[in-house]
This record gives sequence, C-alpha cells and structure tokens, in this order.
Amino acid sequence: MRSDACLTMAEEAVIEPTGAKPEKTGIKRIIANTGWLLGGKGFGGILSLFYLAILTRTLGVAGFGQFALITGTAQAIALIVTFQTWQVVIRFGARNIKGAENRQQFGRLVGLCTLLDIAGAVTGCILAYFAVGWLAPFFGWDDELAQNALIFALVMLLSIKSTPTGILRVENRFDLAAYAEAIIPTVRLIGTLIVWFTDPRLINFLAVWALSEVIHAIGYWLFAAWNSRDIMSPRNLFRVKRAARENRGIGEFLLISNLGSTLAGLSQNISLLIVGYFVGPTAAGLYRLASQLSVAMTKISVLLSRAIFAEVNLMRAQQGAEAMKVLFRKASRMLFMTGGTVILIVVAIGQPALFYMSGPEFLPAYPLLILLAAAASVDLAGAIYEPTLLSGSGARTALKLQATVAVLFITMLLVGLHFFGATGAAGAMLVAAIIRLVLFGVAARRNLAKG
Repeated sequence: MRSDACLTMAEEAVIEPTGAKPEKTGIKRIIANTGWLLGGKGFGGILSLFYLAILTRTLGVAGFGQFALITGTAQAIALIVTFQTWQVVIRFGARNIKGAENRQQFGRLVGLCTLLDIAGAVTGCILAYFAVGWLAPFFGWDDELAQNALIFALVMLLSIKSTPTGILRVENRFDLAAYAEAIIPTVRLIGTLIVWFTDPRLINFLAVWALSEVIHAIGYWLFAAWNSRDIMSPRNLFRVKRAARENRGIGEFLLISNLGSTLAGLSQNISLLIVGYFVGPTAAGLYRLASQLSVAMTKISVLLSRAIFAEVNLMRAQQGAEAMKVLFRKASRMLFMTGGTVILIVVAIGQPALFYMSGPEFLPAYPLLILLAAAASVDLAGAIYEPTLLSGSGARTALKLQATVAVLFITMLLVGLHFFGATGAAGAMLVAAIIRLVLFGVAARRNLAKG
C-alpha cells in the first residue's frame, strides 16, 4: 500500500522533466476549471436575473407559466433523445488526447459522437411533432401557440453542441467553454431588451430564446474547431465502425450513461410539466421561476459536477485508482461545506430577490425556492459520486440507482402534488435529492474500494 505522502504526490502533481512547470491536477484543477465555468455561468446567472425580471413583469404569472411550459417541453424532449456524447468524449478520449497516433483515434471518436448527436436531433424532431400536438390541449395552447412551441422545440433540438462541449472539457479548455457559455445569457438579455421596447409578446421572447440556442451551438463548434483542429476532419464522420472497434465498451457506456442522464434530467424537468398539467399555467409559472432562481443561486453544483467528471476520468486514466481515492476524500469534504453555505445564502436573499425582481405576485414562489435550492445544495454535496461511478466500472450501478430514484421521485411528486400542490412537488425534489445522495454515496465508496 502506498504511503500518504505518495498519495498526496499522486494527487497534486504529474511527474515532469526537471525544470518543467508542474501541471495542475486533482482538487487544484477542479477548482480552476470550476472557476472558468463559474465565470461564464456566473456571468450568465447575473444577466438571467435581469431578463427574468423583464419576462415575469411583462408576461405575468400565467403568461410566464405558458412560456415555461413551452421551453420545458422542448428541454424534456431533448433529454429523452439527445445522447450525452460529451460524457463519451471525456470517458474514452481522456486516454487519447496526447500523441499524434492517439489524436487520430480521438478524432474518429469525435466523428462517431457527432453522428450520434445528429441522429438524436432528428429523432427528437419527430418526437416533438407528436408530443406538442398531444400536450397542446392540456396546456391550453391554441393552434398558433402550439405551432410556435413546435418551432422552438425543433430549433433547440437541432442546436447540437454536446460533442464540442466534451472536446473542450477533456482538452482542459474550460476557459473557452466559459466564453461559449456566456453566449446564451448575452443574446437573451440583448434580445429581451429589444423585444421589451418594441413588441413584448410571448412569441417574440420565444424567438430570442431560440436564437440564443443557435448562436450558442455555433460558438461551441467554432471554439472546438479552433482549439482541436487536428481532430475535426469531416472524414472522421465516415470512420464510425473503426471508432467503435477502437473504443471497446462504448456502446454499453453510451446506453447506460444516456439512460442515467435522461432519468436524472427528466426527474427535474418533468415536475414542471406535471405541475402545469394538473394545476395549470399559473402554478407552473411560480414553480418555474423558483426553479430558475434556485438553479441560478446554486449553479456551482452543476459546474463542479462537470469539472469533476473531466478530472476523475483524466486522473483514473493517467494516475490510477489510488490517486482517485485521495481526490474523492478531499472533494467530498469541500462539496459538503459548499452545499451548506449555498443554502444559507438562498434563505437569506431568496425572498428579497423574488420581490424586487418579479414583483409581489411572485412571492408565493418563495417556499418553492427554498425547497428547490435545498435540493440543489444536497446534489452539490454529492457531486463527485456519479462521476466516480461513471469513470470506472460503476456505470450500470449508476443507471440502476438513477432508475430507482426516478421511480421514487415520480411517486412522491404525484402524492405531494395531490395534497400540497406545487409546494408538494418541490418537497418531492428535496426528498429525492437526499435519497440520491445516500444511495450514490454508498455506491461510489464501494466502487473506489474495489479499485
């Protein structure tokens, strides 16, 4: 067994030639990369407060609820059909990012993932056509609104960006990813201001959101092509069979990780649609605003998870399981302290933020905000657990746990909604987050113990 000193060295530095500048790894690189992501997302979070204020005050609770149901429907469809190819790029590309021959193999992997993105987008467009027609009567959409909802969903689905996202993360270019992430809030704020001063209608706000998705996708592809031009050859699109042979286990990992991400994502997005379905657009508007504010205030949870997923795969591929154990222990302590701090901040400033941003008619969303922010903070505390499982041999375990949590969540959601309305739905999110923390924590520790 290695000594603690050796473990610390494994975590903190990669052995390099004398005189070379040590490369950041482990906790240091997670914090640095999260800082870059937080720069882009934090910037976006600040801007989102402004354009959400315009949206809510202009459309009102019911109008904002309709807006939320349209965007939420598109997001739910995207979660169902979109392959999480960014995870595949990181998981299988981490061992092939250095060396000319390895880079060629990495390029073929990128070609395969790009084709998967395209296939998912086309499938999603077909699904969206039928889904919008089915949901329209339940959400009170007339023909024009249903058509606008369909167009928005199609634009969002065709704005493919998963593969270039994975490229930038595995190449450790979180700085470029931060610039790309800043595109959406910038376009939305500028567009929202223009619409507000000219023709503040729901359809025009939807057009701004759709445009931001298109420009965001273009930005990601341009950054990835500029940084990794050696792997972006169009010829790689026709080498998918070879890519599949070179990356053994990619099919199983793709299926398992995609199902797991779909279950995790839907458990968050489906609640909005169910609230709108059973209670109506007004309750959906309150729930959505609380959800978006809680996401903005706890954005560090998602950002840390993304940085951690890239780092644990790089560390496992380059330094082995022992270094992973050290990273796991230190990251776990850091995440628990950060999660506790975040919820205290939300409790302190949540109500004033609702009042000054959206007005008194949105104050009933405060209890929802506290519950949803608490759920996000619990997820933050366990942000290293799922990436740890996916980086090793625990992908199947992760899928089983996600399925278990999803079933429990839907059950609690329906019961809570029946007895307590939208507040019950938010409470179900918190309970599900706690269950997920416990289950994934136990599984991740067992997986690490096995090496």
